[in-house]
Amino acid sequence: MLLRYASLLIFALLAAMPLLLSTYYVSLLLSVMLWLGITVSWHFFSGNTKYISLGSAAFFGTGVYTTAIFQRSMPFLSVLLLAYALTFIFAFAVGAVTLRLKGIYFTIFTFGLAELLNNAILFWEMRVTGTRGRFIMPMDIYYYILVITLIVLTSIMFLRKTRLGLALRVIGENEDVAEHFGVNTTLYKIFGFAFSSAFIGVLGAAFAPRWGYIDSGIAFNSLYSFMPVIMTLFGGMETFLGPIIGAITISLLEEYLLTNFKSYFMLILGLIMITIILVMPEGITERFRKTIRRLGRLL
Repeated sequence: MLLRYASLLIFALLAAMPLLLSTYYVSLLLSVMLWLGITVSWHFFSGNTKYISLGSAAFFGTGVYTTAIFQRSMPFLSVLLLAYALTFIFAFAVGAVTLRLKGIYFTIFTFGLAELLNNAILFWEMRVTGTRGRFIMPMDIYYYILVITLIVLTSIMFLRKTRLGLALRVIGENEDVAEHFGVNTTLYKIFGFAFSSAFIGVLGAAFAPRWGYIDSGIAFNSLYSFMPVIMTLFGGMETFLGPIIGAITISLLEEYLLTNFKSYFMLILGLIMITIILVMPEGITERFRKTIRRLGRLL
């Protein structure tokens, strides 16, 4: 009950922010909420199953292009629902083909998928249509992103308690044991992957009007594949709170680096990722828990 009231209070405060803050800080909040939604969505599948997907950009870009194609002919809410449905179907099909692969093979395939879509759409636009990119009608998307992020967080909190969420966690612990006890691991992985990817897709669709113009390089930017991994590793893979803390912290750091060290952003980001893996591979939340336990034993 306390968590519910706290969530409502945070939502009310965020809803009031456009009335209280300057445009810059509203834009910063928008970016934080976007990364929060993407990272928590990524963690629902990859964090639980340990199947590391680097294909988030493929699904984010699918949502972006759904808006670019249908925005002028459909109400925006209908576009968002369509983006969710299309991304879910696309991810379900991809999962049905790839989730029989394990380990590095699945990771490489998902990364290659995003790059394939990027180059295929670029080729289509340049060689077939003779143009590159599409214009999108700009609109205020703050409240769309706010509501969708809230829906994503609420939905994933609910899904974690269902048979699907439990199955994904068991697969992450020991997939062979899960299969031994009769769990249809492939089916659960496909549905988990589809739900996770569809949330990312609808966030891409909602964020697209922010740019006004998109092309394949913008829509399928590899940052949308790598940043959720970095954010989750920083926050901690083992808890629901980990990706939330990681997304908020790293997205704020990203804004600072892009503002002050734009030319060195990717270099610094790479160094941060290496440092996280070497110094605290379990993430900041698990490191904090271990520190509290040690203090408890000393006291």
